[in-house]
Amino acid sequence: MNIPELVLLCILFYLIGSVPVSYILFKRKTGKDLTKIGSGNLGALNTFESSGSKALGLTVLTVDFLKGFIPSFLMYQYSGFSPSVYLLPVIFLVAGHNFNAWLKFKGGRGLATAAGISTAFSPVTLFIWCLLFIISFGIIRNVHFGNITASVLLPVVVYVLQPYIPGFDYMIANHFGVYFPFLIIICLLILLKHIGPFLEMIKNK
Repeated sequence: MNIPELVLLCILFYLIGSVPVSYILFKRKTGKDLTKIGSGNLGALNTFESSGSKALGLTVLTVDFLKGFIPSFLMYQYSGFSPSVYLLPVIFLVAGHNFNAWLKFKGGRGLATAAGISTAFSPVTLFIWCLLFIISFGIIRNVHFGNITASVLLPVVVYVLQPYIPGFDYMIANHFGVYFPFLIIICLLILLKHIGPFLEMIKNK
């Protein structure tokens, strides 16, 4: 793949990630702008809390997950490209979801989309993140604290456990040198969208 083709693929993946599922469905249901309600976050949690509809929240969660999973799975299984090529466009799925150019760069926090990506590439990574979240949420009953802690610790734990994981995870076993920087970037994209909640959490404490 040459550079122009890679750039076009990155743009395509950004556009896929930027489909504002929560904004569209919430607007259809309530006639209101989700970016101006609740936390203003375009994710499943704010959709559920602002609409009071579990079905709507679950729908947003599922579609945001699939935005990450389907393109990643297709690239992984059928593109024939090496991870050093296809991991770059995949980053733009989360970037598009988190920083939506159509909505003044507002968006979600990337968790569901990143979970879809991890399911396609490295289920062990998702398992570790979930475990870290459960532990941290159990210490301080705050969703944002759990998200932040899990996202900060995930690359560290994956790096430490990497020698023991290969039998369970193809990506970590065979492409760790490329996958690890990719993982750090995804975690940073998630953490960037948690700066506001983190500052608010400190203020409230």
